[in-house]
Amino acid sequence: MVKRFDCLNLLASWIDEQVLTVTSLSTTAMEWSSLWKRGPNFYGLNLGLCLPFALGLSLAFPRRKVIALDSDGSLLLDTSTLITVADVNPPNLLVIVFDNQCYGSMGPTATSRAADIEKMAQGAGIKAAATLNTVDEFASSVKKALDRSELSFFVAKVEPGKEPIENDYMRFDGRPMRDAFVEALRRYPDYRG
Repeated sequence: MVKRFDCLNLLASWIDEQVLTVTSLSTTAMEWSSLWKRGPNFYGLNLGLCLPFALGLSLAFPRRKVIALDSDGSLLLDTSTLITVADVNPPNLLVIVFDNQCYGSMGPTATSRAADIEKMAQGAGIKAAATLNTVDEFASSVKKALDRSELSFFVAKVEPGKEPIENDYMRFDGRPMRDAFVEALRRYPDYRG
């Protein structure tokens, strides 16, 4: 297992403000918001909504890379989304599910027992799915996925807990989050309203 913050820090060093990012409502949102403030970012979507929202963005902005930074607890709430993602097969979508085998402070997820998110993705029809257990695996796999035009799905096995956040995490609810996100999108020439 690796530290999620280490993986996110690497990711932040590889992308630019042309990439669209979406996070689930998890520690990922706090850590990502402390690392990445450029371009449109939608932080803290409720459980089960990160991947479907990212899929919609990938269809609305087909020439831009879209990254879903999901969590095991969030994805397990709506695994049927995997079937839709596989059917649509957007070549600009990169999915990273940070699997720490727990729901924050609410207890273990099914991945702490026998559930295997990589196999669920493969069973749904996602061809490029893999589980990453080390920082080197994360670096190699995710960097390659950023450079290619192919749906990519990774489960990063991460340690429970969180890194100390230097910047205050400000979670926007409802309209303020939507307004900030749409305002950032409007700056792009391919924004269609």
